[in-house]
Amino acid sequence: MRLFSKLKEGLHRNLMRGRKKVMKDDRRLPSSRFNGRLAFSITFWVVVAGVVFFAFQSWARTGFLNEKVNGYQEQASAEIATLNDVGFSNSPEGEHYASRFLQTYLNVPSEEEEREAREESLQTFLAEGLKVGELENLSSFQGKRVLRDVSLYEVQDVKEDAASYVYRVDYELFSVSEKKEEVEVKKKDSDGEEKTIKEEKVTMEDESLGVKQQMIVVRLGTDGNSFNVIEQPYYQSLPSETRLTAVANETDQAEKNVSMEDELKQFATQFFTSYTTNSVEEMSYYMEDPESLQGLYQYQGVEDFTVYDGEDGQYVLKTLVFLEEEGTDLQTKHPFTLVVSKENDKYYVQKLKHTIGG
Repeated sequence: MRLFSKLKEGLHRNLMRGRKKVMKDDRRLPSSRFNGRLAFSITFWVVVAGVVFFAFQSWARTGFLNEKVNGYQEQASAEIATLNDVGFSNSPEGEHYASRFLQTYLNVPSEEEEREAREESLQTFLAEGLKVGELENLSSFQGKRVLRDVSLYEVQDVKEDAASYVYRVDYELFSVSEKKEEVEVKKKDSDGEEKTIKEEKVTMEDESLGVKQQMIVVRLGTDGNSFNVIEQPYYQSLPSETRLTAVANETDQAEKNVSMEDELKQFATQFFTSYTTNSVEEMSYYMEDPESLQGLYQYQGVEDFTVYDGEDGQYVLKTLVFLEEEGTDLQTKHPFTLVVSKENDKYYVQKLKHTIGG
C-alpha cells in the first residue's frame, strides 16, 4: 500500500510538473507570436508611412517645380510678346547705328577720292546682297550735300529682328563749279632773270542751293548682336503742323457759386501766400497732401478765380495764380484747382491739382 501510494504520489507529481511546463510553454508561445506580429506591424506601417511621406514630398516638389516652370514660361511668353513691341532693333544701339549710317549716307563730298572713301564706308552698313549702287547714282551730281541736323522722330513697324527708324533731317545742297582766273606769278627764265607772267588758276566754288528738311526712313535688321541696313532708305514729307486745343475748364457752369467767391478768394490769398513761404511740414496744417514752393516763388495774386459747388458740402476753386520767381521780376501764371472743405470754421484743402481742367 505504501509502495502504491508512493507510486501514485510520484505519478501525480510528474503530471503536475508536466502540466506546469506545458502551461509555461503556452504562456511563452503566444507572447513570442505577439511580439513578432507587433514588430512586423510596426515595420509595415513605418514603410507605408515612409512611402506616403516621400510620395507627398515628391508631389509637393513636383507641384512647386511645375509652378516655377509655369511662372518662367509665362514670364518668357510675356517677354517674347513684348519683344515684338520693343524688339532688338527698337533700342538705343539701333538708334545709334541708324544715326551713324545717316551721317555717312547724307554727307556727299564733291571730290572723287572722298566719294570713293565714302562708298567703302557706306558699304559696311549694308546687309549682305545690298550694294551702294542700289541706293544712289551720283554720276551726274557735281555738287555736294552737307548734313546739318538729324534727329529721331519715331520707330515704326517693329518686329523681333527688324524696325524702321524715321528721322527728321536737315541738309544743305551745294553746286560746285570751276572758277578760272588769271593770276600773276613770278618765275625765272633760262637766263636766271625773274619775270612776271600770267597763269590761269582753277578753283572750286561752292554755291548753296538751300537747306532742305525731310523725313527719311531707315530699315534696320538685326541678328541680336549686330545691325545692318536691309533696304534702301526712302524719304517722306514732313508731318503737317497741327494745333491742339488747350486744356479748358470743363466744370459744369451750373454748379458755379458766385456768393462764395469773395470769402474763398480771401482764403485762396492766404493759402497761396503760405504755399510760397511755408515749409512742406507747415503746409500740412492747410492741406491733405502738403507741398510747397518756399524759396522758389512769391505769390502775387490770382486771375479768373471761380468757385463751384463740390460734393458733400465741399467747394471747388479754379484759378490762375501769379507767381514771381524768387530774386527776379519774372512773373508766370500757374493753373490750380483746389477742392476745399470747411472744418471747425476753417477752410482746408482736401486736394490740389496743377490744372484747371476737369
